[in-house]
Amino acid sequence: MAFFTGGLFWFIEGVLACLAVVAIKIWTQDRGIAMPWWKWLLTALWFCLAGFTLAMIGTSLGEGEPRAAVMGGVVFGVVTVVTGVAFWRVLGFSRAQPKTNDHA
Repeated sequence: MAFFTGGLFWFIEGVLACLAVVAIKIWTQDRGIAMPWWKWLLTALWFCLAGFTLAMIGTSLGEGEPRAAVMGGVVFGVVTVVTGVAFWRVLGFSRAQPKTNDHA
């Protein structure tokens, strides 16, 4: 367990978080999705909500409270999924078409 409180773990965590942000940026550019600041803000807020949901479940299980993990997981899980689907539709991710690379 000491690994998760050490600097190496948090370094790896930071690198993976940066890669995820860069991957989202590249994905939106490839799909031709315009991402103004408010779309980035909504995306970041949703990722925070999803992270909170997972952290709450993991913490509850770690503290030996499986009932709290299930109840909180159901409540926050449903909220996370519903807001995720709503944001997906509102932000227009499902309507964008991938760009084609016709360099030949």
